[in-house]
Amino acid sequence: MKLISVDEIQQGMVLAQNVYTLDDQLVLPKGTMLDPKAIRRLHNYNIFNVFINDDDAKEKTIKSSKKESFGKRLKESREFQDFKRALEKDAKLLETALKKTFTSDEAIKSQSLAAPVLSLFDQNETGAGIMDMIHNLRGYDDAIYMHSISVALISNMIARWMRKSDEEIKMITTAGLVHDIGKIIIPQSILTKTSSLTPRENETLKTHTRLGYQLLKDKDIDPHIKNAVLMHHERNDGSGYPLGLMGEKIVPVARIIAVADIYDDLTSKRANHEPVSPFKVIEAFEADGLIKYDADVILTFLNHIANTFLANKVRLSNNLEGEVIYINPEYLARPTVKCGDSFIDLSRRKDIYITAII
Repeated sequence: MKLISVDEIQQGMVLAQNVYTLDDQLVLPKGTMLDPKAIRRLHNYNIFNVFINDDDAKEKTIKSSKKESFGKRLKESREFQDFKRALEKDAKLLETALKKTFTSDEAIKSQSLAAPVLSLFDQNETGAGIMDMIHNLRGYDDAIYMHSISVALISNMIARWMRKSDEEIKMITTAGLVHDIGKIIIPQSILTKTSSLTPRENETLKTHTRLGYQLLKDKDIDPHIKNAVLMHHERNDGSGYPLGLMGEKIVPVARIIAVADIYDDLTSKRANHEPVSPFKVIEAFEADGLIKYDADVILTFLNHIANTFLANKVRLSNNLEGEVIYINPEYLARPTVKCGDSFIDLSRRKDIYITAII
């Protein structure tokens, strides 16, 4: 084990110790093989020195992996496979718990419901780690249970980024898990329809917020969670539903769930749409996010989420592929992308945009 400057790092070196910021936030765990994404993460967090394993660790680098995208390498990792299995198991447990709420008077046990999701953070202690996993799990066509797990994880991250207390984070995570409980009453023919919903079907779908609230209103559960179920489709400008509430009338936890919910819904595969590029969603948030969503929530989310895409491989609208190397704080949806030996600054090239993370 030896201490070296971050500027001396070579790809393939392996961390011998966990790397933390000055305020004890884990940046990278012990055993991380340092690829371009990991190295850039160290620079982003202003880490100057790290302990690495002896030189023989570099021999473990698989040279061919340099040509593979970060997403491909992540999906092949044991950590990703473990996370995927845990997520699928949690979705089954959530399905059982929510259906039991519908069919019996049994109380929802918030702590036991949230515990499996919270445990995922024990394995992936950084926001970038969790978000990397979620970004590479976009093939599930599940509008309720996998979606609810993802919303809980994203809401948890937003709450952490906003420096909420541990108790608030647990409550917000639980709210994310149950926010769509009303959908278990909505006909499957609507939830799984592969074409656009008719106006009447869309109105039926919208009733899931009231239905969910009715399911929970007499349960022994935090009132903030009940209100989040009712209000997570409300918007800051009054354009949401079911009550058309505005601003401060929307409970704080619902304002967090609202952002997590729409982000996950748009960037995931659904019965009636393919995943939308996260950068297109970020662009939409930049355009009208401050009108429709709570300012603290949307700004916190945007400032953190964009940086999780650094060093990811992307496909551009001109069919070129490259690596995100710089996030422009003025235009988060339009980073600089390195394509071969060329650098494309999307904030200047308005005719080109990112179509997919690959």
